[in-house]
Amino acid sequence: MRLIDSSVIVKFFSEEPGWDSLREYLYTPISIELSMMELASALLKKVRQNSFDEDTAIEVLDRYPSTFRFVEQKKSISKAFEIASKYDTSVYDAMFIAAAMKDGYELLTCDKHQAEVARKVGVKTLEL
Repeated sequence: MRLIDSSVIVKFFSEEPGWDSLREYLYTPISIELSMMELASALLKKVRQNSFDEDTAIEVLDRYPSTFRFVEQKKSISKAFEIASKYDTSVYDAMFIAAAMKDGYELLTCDKHQAEVARKVGVKTLEL
């Protein structure tokens, strides 16, 4: 099973270049609740830059929680902190890595640095 990080989610839902190729990975999507906040923040930035419609963003955010299954993240925070500290990454990115590690999931990401860190800590990673 794969845990999907925010870079994939944002790319897909905001229809960034190459978004359609991600569809095959989203049949049984699993992520952490943090992804909802990261998606909302990314969409807000796009709306403010006039590159995404506000009504569409709201529709995406209303529909998103029911399309994903979320794994518990609160038990991964200390591990995420350790990973972020040791590998010079954000706690946000490290949360996805730690959650994938805890549950034995492969991490699906579009973020090269996050993929590198995940591999360093032994998390199987598919970088798109």
